[in-house]
Amino acid sequence: MRLLHTPLPLLLICATLSCDQIPHAPAVASNTGQEPKKLLLVEVGGKWGYIDRAGKIVAIPQYDSASDFSDGLAKVCVGPCDFWHELGYRYTTDFKRESVEQTFKYGYIDETGKMVINPIFENAGDFHEGLAAVCVGDGCYQDWGNPKEEPKWGFIDKTGAMVILPQFSYVTSFQEGLAAVSVGGKSGYIDKTGKFVINPQYDSAGAFENGVAQVGMKQPKTDAAALDKYQYGYIDRTGKYIWQPSN
Repeated sequence: MRLLHTPLPLLLICATLSCDQIPHAPAVASNTGQEPKKLLLVEVGGKWGYIDRAGKIVAIPQYDSASDFSDGLAKVCVGPCDFWHELGYRYTTDFKRESVEQTFKYGYIDETGKMVINPIFENAGDFHEGLAAVCVGDGCYQDWGNPKEEPKWGFIDKTGAMVILPQFSYVTSFQEGLAAVSVGGKSGYIDKTGKFVINPQYDSAGAFENGVAQVGMKQPKTDAAALDKYQYGYIDRTGKYIWQPSN
């Protein structure tokens, strides 16, 4: 497992952004309390692949980026999708920012290492409850501080069929049958048919867990230069508050 060195420019980025939002190479994390993983991520010569629990290579290390298996499939990236390509820019030796061309695509492999969903998506999430979030179009490529256009997220099934058309600027994975999505600057929740069951009305929305989800409401700014502030509350599956937004 490789430790990723954090350059000085990235430290400056982290001062204003959550570092959880910064793209990074996947790591083989512990799986305490869950069913042991059948396949494990490994890196060889800067490329990622998969081995079984006996140490046998199942998928040859050939991907710049890859994820753990989820619902029997793993997301992999084809093309130059290292850290800086995912970020959308890099710094020269004299600390000047320059754009990096983004042409990489995401697809999915099965547990035999076979590509079962071709790499045609500009961004993608892991499979949960039989569906995975995918993004299409140049707006899906990240370029911090210089968005190219609004991203369009939808959902595919395990055959690669688009079951919920790309139309959302933000999505979460499906949990407990619902996914948070954002349209027109507001977030709500859809079911697996793509129908809104909780209308978009929140400024932020998280995934459901044990029947409740955290939602946020943006507060009015007192200063044009001030950062956005939110109040957070909790709703049930009907959209009813069980805790009103508060500081």
